[in-house]
Amino acid sequence: MTVLNNISRYQLAVFPLDGIVTRDRLVNRVFRSWIDANNNFNPDCDLVNPLAQDLRATGGDSCGVISDLRFGQIVPSTTYDPATLQGWNSRPDNWEFSTGVQHQLAPRVGVDVGYFRRSYGNFRVTDNRAVTASDFSPFELTAPTDPGLPGGGGYVVDGLFNLNPNKVGLVDNYATLSSSVGKQTEQWNGMDFTMNARPGGGMLLQGGVSTGRRTSDICGIRAVLPEIDPTNPYCQVTEAFQTQMKFLGTYTVPKVEVLIAATFQSLPGPNILANYVASNAEVQPSLGRPLSGGAANVTVNLVDPGTMYGDRLEQLDMRFTKIVRAGRMRSNLSLDIYNVLNSNVVRSVNNTYSAWQRPTAILDARLFKLGAQIDF
Repeated sequence: MTVLNNISRYQLAVFPLDGIVTRDRLVNRVFRSWIDANNNFNPDCDLVNPLAQDLRATGGDSCGVISDLRFGQIVPSTTYDPATLQGWNSRPDNWEFSTGVQHQLAPRVGVDVGYFRRSYGNFRVTDNRAVTASDFSPFELTAPTDPGLPGGGGYVVDGLFNLNPNKVGLVDNYATLSSSVGKQTEQWNGMDFTMNARPGGGMLLQGGVSTGRRTSDICGIRAVLPEIDPTNPYCQVTEAFQTQMKFLGTYTVPKVEVLIAATFQSLPGPNILANYVASNAEVQPSLGRPLSGGAANVTVNLVDPGTMYGDRLEQLDMRFTKIVRAGRMRSNLSLDIYNVLNSNVVRSVNNTYSAWQRPTAILDARLFKLGAQIDF
């Protein structure tokens, strides 16, 4: 029996301070809401004017205030805390701990079991010092009734925030360590189990199971800085265990010299979210006012991340190889069959609720391939 232990620490590479200061001297990107009241697909308002405008009464459109009123000014778009740029233990890092056991169960049969833990630290966060937590108004949203949603829908999603109208466009970003604001954690824990067997007679069997999950918590940060993600209430996430199974086997049929190989894998399905676009009419009863900045709607995920997944992907591939010998020359004539079971499992889905769970990619159909290799 062999026991293997490891403790490692990894850090983000150093970047030059001068590059940050030079790059962030100008606010060169902003966004604003726009209501195309006359349906001509053209923003009919004064785009040079950074403030909110409502020209619908004169045949124009409605444009909200820009997201950063410093747009175009030669000012630092972000000020950096010196503690994030220099000194000991200032860079984002992660600690990795692993332990494992390798053991021979029988002649030519071995197993390997391992545990892995990765813990992240020195997180960065951007604090908009022009606003405080009291400048955000809380609201909630009732999920639509849908058998595909947890419990059939109809539940309340709370913990949502909207910036007060008098604070829209005010920005004074300060990048600092999250530890100066509150507690933030993220870990990943997993286990591997693999087996390798060579029973003889031209046979090889290998396979294993891997599982793990991620947990994270930024609730302490979001309570102080709701601007980091005002419409994402899922600040504490514990994902379901994601388990993979992979197996392979090879066997050479004696006398006829035909090599048969097969691989099988079973992988987790895609993570499912439900990004629902809620209109002002749906939000206003809880918020007590329209959305700030002239926004006509807001997007809210209705599903706790890491709790809903699609069907597992199960795939079988095979290869048949005939070995042909002629003097010193050897040829391998092969037939590959990809996706033997012709599965059409969904690999990714649309997470926008208007087209919710509509497949965007499926496993490729069964495929045959002929090949030849000549060695001389």
